[in-house]
Amino acid sequence: MYSWRNFFIKLFLLNTFLYLPSAYSQNIAIPRIQGEISIDANLDDPQWLQAKKVTLNIVTRPYDNTPSPVDTQALLVENGQILYIAFIAKDPNPSEIRAFLKDRDRSWGDDLVGVKLDTYNDQRTAYRFLSNPLGVQIDGIESEVTKKESDSWDGIWQSAGKVTQDGYIVEMALPLRMLNFDESKSMQSWGIELMRFYPRSQLLRLSNLPIDRGNSCELCQLATATGFEGAKQGNNLTITPALVATAVDEFDDASIDNNNWQRETNVEPSLDIRWGITPDLLINATINPDFSTVETDSARLNINNNFALFFDEKRPFFLDNQDYFDSNYNLVYTRNINAPNYGAKLTGRHKDHSFGFFVTDDTDTNILIPGNRASTIATIDAESQAAAIRYRNNFNENITFGWLSTLRTSDDYENSVHSFGARFRLSTEDVFKFQTLFSKTQYPDDLFEQFCDSDNIDDCNDPDNNSDCDLNGCDYSEPLLRTLNSEPFTGNAFKAGYYHTDSTWHYFARHEQQNQGFRGDLGYIPRVDFKKSTVGGNRKWYAEQNRWWTQLKIHSDWDITHNDNGELIEEELDISAHLNASYDSYFRLSYSIRDKVGSRLDKSSLAIDGNTTLFKENNISLFSEIKPTLGLQLKTYFSYGDTIDFNNNRIGKRRQFVPTIKWNINKHIEVTLKHTFRRLDADNPKMDNDKVFIARLTDFRATYQFNILSFLRLSVIYNNTHRNPENYLYSDPEDIDRISKDFSTELLYAYKINPQTVFYLGYSEHQLSEVSFSDLTADTRSAFMKFSYAWIK
Repeated sequence: MYSWRNFFIKLFLLNTFLYLPSAYSQNIAIPRIQGEISIDANLDDPQWLQAKKVTLNIVTRPYDNTPSPVDTQALLVENGQILYIAFIAKDPNPSEIRAFLKDRDRSWGDDLVGVKLDTYNDQRTAYRFLSNPLGVQIDGIESEVTKKESDSWDGIWQSAGKVTQDGYIVEMALPLRMLNFDESKSMQSWGIELMRFYPRSQLLRLSNLPIDRGNSCELCQLATATGFEGAKQGNNLTITPALVATAVDEFDDASIDNNNWQRETNVEPSLDIRWGITPDLLINATINPDFSTVETDSARLNINNNFALFFDEKRPFFLDNQDYFDSNYNLVYTRNINAPNYGAKLTGRHKDHSFGFFVTDDTDTNILIPGNRASTIATIDAESQAAAIRYRNNFNENITFGWLSTLRTSDDYENSVHSFGARFRLSTEDVFKFQTLFSKTQYPDDLFEQFCDSDNIDDCNDPDNNSDCDLNGCDYSEPLLRTLNSEPFTGNAFKAGYYHTDSTWHYFARHEQQNQGFRGDLGYIPRVDFKKSTVGGNRKWYAEQNRWWTQLKIHSDWDITHNDNGELIEEELDISAHLNASYDSYFRLSYSIRDKVGSRLDKSSLAIDGNTTLFKENNISLFSEIKPTLGLQLKTYFSYGDTIDFNNNRIGKRRQFVPTIKWNINKHIEVTLKHTFRRLDADNPKMDNDKVFIARLTDFRATYQFNILSFLRLSVIYNNTHRNPENYLYSDPEDIDRISKDFSTELLYAYKINPQTVFYLGYSEHQLSEVSFSDLTADTRSAFMKFSYAWIK
């Protein structure tokens, strides 16, 4: 009888002896120089005369390794401590060069040059360093294992650029101390690719080497850079003291001394340490850290949503070597950690082994309570501790496996997760990967009280009258609440998928399941009690060079989801057409048919006790973006169709329109305006007006970039929501806000010498109204200052 055990054994043996070499090989020997080079984009240092010259003459996207229409040359040298790279980018029309002064990591869409470095040359991860023609930096990490690319990682390096009469020049200095590599080798051998992004009528990606569209692994196709004889990372010690001062005023209309504004001031010193103990071992430590994000998150509507929203991490302590904790599940979502007193993180790598560990505390303990149709947030009024440990092994060229464990604990609360996963590269086109997980959870005995009224709480806590405990009167379903008020419980999860990618076809099949008892409280796991299977694929067509379009893709997938009891939650069929065309434009037309179980947001939405109504949804949407002229980007999203009105457990019609304008008025000024309009209507036989709500969210950002180091930014967010209380079936109209207006502003000045030596000065204000815009009243205002200095040795 065939079993999964036999399948994995055969898969392991196949990959153990299978080697998939790259189809292209290029060796770049980097010369050693004496002394240092001044990074000023002048190319007048004599050491450049010794440089290795590499030509970037191949268009890898959107065309299939065609000759480049422009000349680009890279110069490379190293002095044992720093890798120097210069780019000479020719342009027949320098007036069309897209180069704007922007904050770090925000120059995507400009002309760019850069390098990709796989410092272990194992085709798993690579650093990415790019610069626009004015020296504005972009850096990040690219993972072949998780297929994630992130600009969150920030290194400390130098760049300078200038536009010339026939193109532009960029110089870079990349200190080896910020890179992880095997210092024990007498001579380094790294994977390398040199890149140029050339946005004109088409966005061309130029390279020094061809990229095979039929090979799903781009990092497997890098050239090889040799050199750095006897290179050391040095002391690799960074000490960053910081000071944060805040003054927050809150309006209190119940104040008895006629002073309605109550002020709280706070001054907090902190200390961050980043130390490369050995070339393979890095420790990060922080004391009384400032984990504020400083800048406003992107505005997002949260109305008629079932699941908690996800926000990206922005805090430096967590971002350093963040990729060490990545897996197919998001088990380490550090935005869960709100206000710690300390933190420590240890990451390292030796040969084919890599590992990571971090521990921190949290004065605020918020946990995500998941279900199969919704999630909610619970709060524990106590400090908590959190920890994660990760191990990964690159067994050979084609097999990667590892495990990840997390722990979150408080006085009478604990959640632990243990997982194991592996990735098998079956061929240049085929990948199979899986991950299996186990969790154990103990909630505080009184956690359920946050979801019940006082009568229910008294009955359930009275040992003499416990038989009168009626959890049906609480906000969420009885099985979930019994879990919240129970002994320790366990759960498991599993995800597996097969993926095929060649130059024309991509298709996949995957299955994932998370039973009702599974919890991953340190991660972002908003959904449990489901089993989901998905199959899908797409077909691509490519245009000949110099056509008005470059690529057409037709995609379709089907998925079906049941709960643990085998009851249908959702079945969906999607089909979409994607077109890339001139002016860096992109269009996507999508249609979906979905059968989906509904639920009320205020009751029985986290777990199913027998299905509620099964609704049919039909939706169509259109997304488009275009850059019609230098510095201007236009985006729009429109959708129309059926959607479940979760507050009232019925089908409704939703219309959504989201236009976005991003305009670089000149080299210094950028303006972004995004507006979201969303309307929900649902039939009510007792009313002529079918409106449930109309929500409008406006997000305006204006930035003046003085130079590559400093900027002044104004952020304005306005949320204007109108509800129809009479069309809420299960709520008292008196409890529904007919009008709610929310207006937030922030003015921020920033000066950044590097990602850790920074100065921020800002002011923000929040206003509310339940009548009209003219009646907005401030309820919170704050001023803040942050200064940090990175001392590097």
